[in-house]
Amino acid sequence: MKYLIKTWGCQMNALDSDKMAGLLQGLGYLPTEEEREADVILLNTCSVREGPENKVFTELGRLQPLKRSKPLILGLVGCVAQQEKEQVFKRAPYVDLVMGPRGVRHLPELLAQARNQRAIDTQFHDDSILFPDQAIARTNPTKAYITVMEGCNKRCTFCIVPTTRGREVYRPLTDIVQEARRAVDGGYREVELLGQNVNCWREGARRFVDLLAAVSDIKGIRRLRFTTSHPRHFPIAVADLMAERENLCPYLHLPVQAGSDRILKLMRRQYDKAWYLELVRRIRERIPHIALSTDVIVGFPSETEEDFQHTLDVVRRAEYDTLFSFRYSPRPGTPAAGMEPVPEALARERHQRLLDLQLEIQTRRFAAMEGRVVEVLVEGGSKKGGQIMGRTPDNKVVNFSASRPVDVNTFVNVRITRSAVNSLVGELA
Repeated sequence: MKYLIKTWGCQMNALDSDKMAGLLQGLGYLPTEEEREADVILLNTCSVREGPENKVFTELGRLQPLKRSKPLILGLVGCVAQQEKEQVFKRAPYVDLVMGPRGVRHLPELLAQARNQRAIDTQFHDDSILFPDQAIARTNPTKAYITVMEGCNKRCTFCIVPTTRGREVYRPLTDIVQEARRAVDGGYREVELLGQNVNCWREGARRFVDLLAAVSDIKGIRRLRFTTSHPRHFPIAVADLMAERENLCPYLHLPVQAGSDRILKLMRRQYDKAWYLELVRRIRERIPHIALSTDVIVGFPSETEEDFQHTLDVVRRAEYDTLFSFRYSPRPGTPAAGMEPVPEALARERHQRLLDLQLEIQTRRFAAMEGRVVEVLVEGGSKKGGQIMGRTPDNKVVNFSASRPVDVNTFVNVRITRSAVNSLVGELA
């Protein structure tokens, strides 16, 4: 028996796929990349935007003839499954299994049920974060993702995550530390702590900074990252700890979403432009060499040119190394879906202007790396023929040439010879 899992979305989705793979392997299934060999195909989905959601149902339709030709359990799992629930069976009646992201631990029972009848689990199980890490079939060769909390208590008007992931639940500190130790024992030197609002983690009087310190103390962790941080709940004590400890990577994802106070209020982001920029200033004051990334939504309902200019101003002043930007996509059941839309053509034009500005900033910041020697964690072969790819502590991709064999999951020093649009180019130092 063989299985195939296709994954869309964030790091949490990638980790969920590794958890499902581990459960399937525990049942005796073997992985395959060939659809025709698979006895189970699971599509692990993201519903943050409309495009990926539509792509998933197109993919289901493409797989329908395969299901007709052989015994096959076809499952839709993840956030789209949680969002659509029983409607999945109406839109795609040939689907056998529907499971939300908080039901991963129950996959074996659902599979057993799906052999005889439709199976569905879209409950918000609080025990979803207690998944036994020994059962995870980790596919990332260099980084161990570790769930520390799941869900979101925020109600940003554009976001469907609270609907698909539920309210926040937190994993015990001792469990997290034990998993990180086992990851190190398994050969990992980089760990990334995951949560929808990772810095909201708490346990009694302990807060995220205490968790970060405890994991950072583990001998053998060379690099420690975390994502995603809500700006309103980013404690400056975390920046102090990052400045103090060498193995805490100088990289932070800090989603701003918009620069206009009016739009931020409509989004219910709980901060304004001045507050966010002051937080950035305080972080850079403590960690001058930090690389910041962010998320920006362009064309949020009722956005004016003046509103958009405030967003451009934040991007100029924050100087992000990486920017993930999207045109607003209405999500079912969210308050913003009923607000006044911005014409699509105008949203596209503004989005391009934002991309042009970011390209200018990013090109300058990447070019400043030329001539430096940086530490790179080797991830594997590069898409650039004959080169090797890895990442710096501040999460920049480096493609480099080497005159000797270089193993994956090892650290090497690379001299940066030039910069590209989204990466650096170098040679083994």
